[in-house]
Amino acid sequence: MVENLSKEVVRHFLPFVVPAEDRKEAFTDEMETAAVFCLVESDRDKGGGVIFKRGPEELTFLAEAYYPLWLVPWMRKTLFFDGFGLTTHTLSYDVLPDTQVFVNEAKGSSETREAFSAFLSEHVNYFQNFAGKEEKTLEGLITSPDFIQGLVSYLPKAEAIKEPIVDKIILSPTLNEDEISSSVQELTSLRTALEGDIESLHQAMKLVSELTKKQVKDLSMKINATKKDFDKKIEDVKPSVMEETRRIREKYDKEITDVSRKFEQQLQILHQEHVKAEQASRRLSAEINRFEAERKACKLRKDETGELHWKQEIEEHKTELSTLEKNINDLDKKIEEANAAKTLEISKLRAEYAAKVEAAKGELRELEASREAEVRLVEQEIEKLEGSSSTIVDQIHKLLELKRASLNEFEGMGIVEKRRGYALVYMPLYVACYQRELKKRYVVYSPSIVGGMSVLTRLKGIFGAAKIKSLLQQRSKSITNLLNQLTTLISQNPVFEKEIDDAGIRSNILRTKESRARIEKGLGELKNEGWISESELQAFSESLRKP
Repeated sequence: MVENLSKEVVRHFLPFVVPAEDRKEAFTDEMETAAVFCLVESDRDKGGGVIFKRGPEELTFLAEAYYPLWLVPWMRKTLFFDGFGLTTHTLSYDVLPDTQVFVNEAKGSSETREAFSAFLSEHVNYFQNFAGKEEKTLEGLITSPDFIQGLVSYLPKAEAIKEPIVDKIILSPTLNEDEISSSVQELTSLRTALEGDIESLHQAMKLVSELTKKQVKDLSMKINATKKDFDKKIEDVKPSVMEETRRIREKYDKEITDVSRKFEQQLQILHQEHVKAEQASRRLSAEINRFEAERKACKLRKDETGELHWKQEIEEHKTELSTLEKNINDLDKKIEEANAAKTLEISKLRAEYAAKVEAAKGELRELEASREAEVRLVEQEIEKLEGSSSTIVDQIHKLLELKRASLNEFEGMGIVEKRRGYALVYMPLYVACYQRELKKRYVVYSPSIVGGMSVLTRLKGIFGAAKIKSLLQQRSKSITNLLNQLTTLISQNPVFEKEIDDAGIRSNILRTKESRARIEKGLGELKNEGWISESELQAFSESLRKP
């Protein structure tokens, strides 16, 4: 684990604990190591068991270590790389259909409308999907927002390494500058490719829109020219058509007038006869009423001869009235029939007139129909062009949005901070190694925030719970998860495990009397602040004094 780095790499280290805002008291180095020792001792399995008894774990070593993180400049930003490569980030790259081929074919087919329309029809689904997908895995690149956020608030506490660090495990990065530089180049190439894809898609979309607009403009001009041409022909034909129409109208107006006069004469005679008959009918009715009055008068006078005379007169007049009413009914029917005949004959003349006028307008109607047909054909061609173009543009737009989303993923990498060169920042942690017989167990304690004594913490003490576990609060879950992967690496890599064991024993903070004395001093300070009780102080002190 010896470092082999460029002299130009700037190195910093971060503190293991940072006081919380609510903590007013100083937190000494002795208190830090004592607090960690309390946690390590609390986590040690003391043995026991009812049926299968097991012996207690022994603490082989407790050492402070430094985990490497690379800070890498990239496009006015700073990227974070896990120096051990325990973290990886996979970037997906969607492969576009060949936009250059599409653009070349679009330009080549734009000379004629027919060729361009055929091109759009053939390529209507060209951009429906990506042509494929590629993936690139960048070893060590950290993109977790939680991790980055936790690190950003942590970095201001970093201090430059001015002298060699002794009595601590320095984990040298397994990812060197060349490997990181290669990853950064891949990242840059991928971003450049994405930007190129976005530009090529934008150009393809712009080209399709512009070529379609040109063709639509030409077709619109064709419609206007067609209308103008037919309008002129219509205007040329219209005078003769209107003259013929006028002649036909005059002819049929005369015929309709003649028919109307003929029937009006008939109707006038019939109406005169009808009026005479009605007048005669009213006179007869009046005579009958008078004769009835005379008859009644004779009856009252008992003039039988007179009564019989008036009765005969009444019967004769009623017979005459009945005949007259029949004549009136016959006249009504004749008037009705004459009106119907007049209406029918005039309707026939009007139908003939309409047919003759329509026939006279035949050439005009033919020109109008031809104009509408030609215009409609061109309009349908415009609709087809715009429909195919719209489909292709919509597909390109969707691919553009996906490409922009991929590009935005790059914006979320790292932090906006200019940096001249590479830098190494070491995160502190404590590594404890427990052993029972031949079996070893490793536990990592990650950077923490040291708080003050809250009311809740005091209550824990009242109910017998250990308050010391509330003293060191996890700084960042993402940072803790990364550092905890060290235990997995140790168990899977025997070589690394031996290096950790050797370095841990050399850097064991329990190795010398002086270091144990500092821890014991820290235990006293923790007890004075109320983080451990008197009995806990004695128990931790006894464990500390064991050889």
